[in-house]
Amino acid sequence: MDKKYEKPKDMATALDCAIRDAEGKKGGYVMNERNITYCNYMTNEDWKRFFDEMPISYKEQFKNSDGNEIEEHTYPPHMASFGSSSSFIYGLSHEIQSFCFEKKLDTHVGGDANLDGFLQRGSEYIYVEAKRREIYGDSHANEEISEAYLPVYKKIEKQCEAFSYTQADCNKKGCKKITFVINGKPVAHFDLKQVICHFLGITYDIAKHPMNDIKVKFLYLLYNPYKSQDSKGIEDKLNEKYKKRVLNRYTEVQEFIKANIDQGVFTSIFQAVLNYQIDNGIKINFEMKLVDQDNYKDEFNQVT
Repeated sequence: MDKKYEKPKDMATALDCAIRDAEGKKGGYVMNERNITYCNYMTNEDWKRFFDEMPISYKEQFKNSDGNEIEEHTYPPHMASFGSSSSFIYGLSHEIQSFCFEKKLDTHVGGDANLDGFLQRGSEYIYVEAKRREIYGDSHANEEISEAYLPVYKKIEKQCEAFSYTQADCNKKGCKKITFVINGKPVAHFDLKQVICHFLGITYDIAKHPMNDIKVKFLYLLYNPYKSQDSKGIEDKLNEKYKKRVLNRYTEVQEFIKANIDQGVFTSIFQAVLNYQIDNGIKINFEMKLVDQDNYKDEFNQVT
């Protein structure tokens, strides 16, 4: 039987395999109909055990998502991948009381925003976007985006000095090829389109249920491949062909997020999106934080 990705074919599968090896797992999900073994996924037995132990309420949340997280289709279930963001956030969050996975929010512009995690306690709303293998994929520059979002981007550009974008025609009707620019530099390996979509969903949801003294905390959960005091890390397990590229990409994305949090760029973008959705001057206490597997849970211990 063919063994697909037994040796990494790119940065993303190199990360998958390094996580597998760091966890001491065998790997090898078999899809008999395709005569393929996927070595960067759990074995069928391990996946079944993992899924059977998941509470029914969480199974329903993942089942109702748009990502084929727990079902086998053309490929094994996404969640069975060692590098999947859904298994990443599940492992860190499933014991947090009242936590919700795969929170779907109407953007009021086009489609839904799918947040990886959500928790509300009183007037505090915590939203989580999790990334593990995704940042090691293709560039987000020159992406095809629906023209329905152009008024949103124009609003942000008007209110956020650091933000701009370029657009070009594409072959698909009703779409443009968009490249976001922050402080004069194209954004390539951070999914800013998705973050803006999340902000649209968050602000529209709040607009439908207005409250006083609302606090929104947006946690960007980024898997850290480096070893630390609390995390074993996986850098010594990375395939040598991809090791430097994986670590450099992580550092690039991590530094981009941190810099734009510190400089207030994401807060400015959120406020512009809020003003686009709500025309009554509502104020929200917004905070975005970059977290990893070491300090993520601390954010929930602080919730009152």
